[in-house]
Amino acid sequence: MKTWSCLLVFFLTYGSAISQTASWQAYNDSVNKNGGTTDETVTMINVGRSSPGPASTELLVFGSGDGTGVTATYEETLSEGSVFWTSDAITFDEESDAAKLFGEALDLTGNISYGDAPGWHMDLILEGLDPNRKYVFAGTAMRGGGAGYAERTTNWKIMEAESFAYASSEGAWKVSEESVEFSTGHNEAGYVAKWTDIAPGADGRIVIRTSHSVGEANGGLAGAHAYKGYAGGAFMLELQVDSGAAAPGKGVSILRVFPKENELEAHPNSPLHVVIENDTHKVDSSSVALFLDGKKVASEIQQVGDRTLVVHESAGAFEDSSDHTVKVEFADDSDARSQYTKSWNFTVMEWTQYDALPADSAITLTDLGKQERGFAIRVVATDPDEPDPDKETLSDIGDLWWIWDEKHSDHSDRTLFNSEGYYLERAQINYQRDGRTIGNKAGEKLFPGINGTESLTPEGLELPVIHFGLETTALLELDEGYYHMQITTTPIHLLHIGLGDDAVELFPDESVNPGIEDAKAWEYKFVVEKPGLYPFTLFYYDYLGGSSSLTASGGTASSLEWLNIAPTGMKFLINEDDDRAITAYIPPDAIVEMSPATMSVLLQDGNMIVTWSEPGTLQGAKKIIGPWNDVVGASSPHPVDLGSRVMFYRIRH
Repeated sequence: MKTWSCLLVFFLTYGSAISQTASWQAYNDSVNKNGGTTDETVTMINVGRSSPGPASTELLVFGSGDGTGVTATYEETLSEGSVFWTSDAITFDEESDAAKLFGEALDLTGNISYGDAPGWHMDLILEGLDPNRKYVFAGTAMRGGGAGYAERTTNWKIMEAESFAYASSEGAWKVSEESVEFSTGHNEAGYVAKWTDIAPGADGRIVIRTSHSVGEANGGLAGAHAYKGYAGGAFMLELQVDSGAAAPGKGVSILRVFPKENELEAHPNSPLHVVIENDTHKVDSSSVALFLDGKKVASEIQQVGDRTLVVHESAGAFEDSSDHTVKVEFADDSDARSQYTKSWNFTVMEWTQYDALPADSAITLTDLGKQERGFAIRVVATDPDEPDPDKETLSDIGDLWWIWDEKHSDHSDRTLFNSEGYYLERAQINYQRDGRTIGNKAGEKLFPGINGTESLTPEGLELPVIHFGLETTALLELDEGYYHMQITTTPIHLLHIGLGDDAVELFPDESVNPGIEDAKAWEYKFVVEKPGLYPFTLFYYDYLGGSSSLTASGGTASSLEWLNIAPTGMKFLINEDDDRAITAYIPPDAIVEMSPATMSVLLQDGNMIVTWSEPGTLQGAKKIIGPWNDVVGASSPHPVDLGSRVMFYRIRH
């Protein structure tokens, strides 16, 4: 028996050495929950909640069922919760790459779903590859969630291979030679991640990693969700026929343009972008010429690494439903100075149908006496079972118009609020009751004054009962043009233009209604005819209801995120530290002028007495460099124990 085994291995190795023309294809349906894939030569390794397994198996030659000698294994790296193995109805272009690659072999329905927070990834480990041969890999995933799921993106990355050639779908977002991403929440275009000429290392192993988008700042897809995506659906591995020819250098090529070629819904404030990928030569920046509708326009040239970016920022808005043609011309820096030209067309969306903000509500930045960036926030938390009949409680989001001036018991933490009752948020509106990740952007904070779900649970009770409401006001700096804001929240909110009695409610797009869930965002679309600072009021009410994907991993349904979609499709939180984000300013009435704190020390009858001006909090430290901690319960004047280890004191505003 041992002798036969050795002879068999020798025979296979010898055959491989003398013939590089043999080829095979192997397919895997990672989610065949609906039973749509019936071919027994298609393997079905899988992972995720409710998945039946196995997570590892030998791939089979499609059609014959012979073993390939290649083992495929899924390994998860989770953030919170876990990925989910599920089946969802899908639609996709029958002429797409996905249909052509997988359509005859398997049913593309089903997906391994996203994790509950940033940081998850799933590795497809392929082992047993022949180091002397080359392979082709292709993978895709489809959720079929419609346009509302389009932001859910998967990044595919090839790892541990000696060499390879990028060959993904033309419309997919190429991050680099080894990385690509595209929408898998709404992959109606049928994109695939693909590499050819894959040469494994001496260990006969490569890894295909799927995860959420790498993020716009790292070259990821514009508008992609911060962590929602799909880890996989189907993949193919092919033993490649060796042609014996070396791949030629591709020179300079245009990687992508914006607006996209033949785009039918371009943003009216769209810039013009051309991304050029260099190879053996680079773009001669002095040769670049950009034309819009036949007229040369000014352009900025940025050369970063092996890419050249040509940018033209539009001065105003394109007309409603207008058609446009863009042309770029340039030469490379080779001795031959090869010339390149590309033209493409796009159509602007219908945008004048949306209401314009009242121009008379805008002020200029110079009119704003106190120019401090951020938001003014008021919070109130009341117990629905308030025992005092003379005190008001929250029972509806509309109560946030008047409750501030009425008698009520407030259960919020007032430590960070100023004497006018405002918390000054200097960053962005991105809150979750317990600081958990939800919405499009990560980095959630606790709601001001609400120290987690525990703070809404009175002593002696096991579950929260206290409701809270939040009022956010800000002056947003808006230029002329069309705007598309998103608010991802649960359970309920209201958005207004204006402050106080002058505020008028803004209504979201009726075609998108997330209800009291946080799976999708509410969409607000409007037009600005006059640039300036516009006042906004945002109400939020948590009555301990709603639903959230966080509940699957022990989280709560209570969140608020406010962002804007830039003309390029990138998403920025309001007041994010980026030139493309909308700047927010705090309404002056919420800003309290603080007098400098004063502190005095008096020795009296062997005791040290510390006195300070209000408002202020006494802090103490063992060393002058800190750490400094609040002296709990201290009020001025405060006697200090001379035997205390605390040696230094100061006043914090």
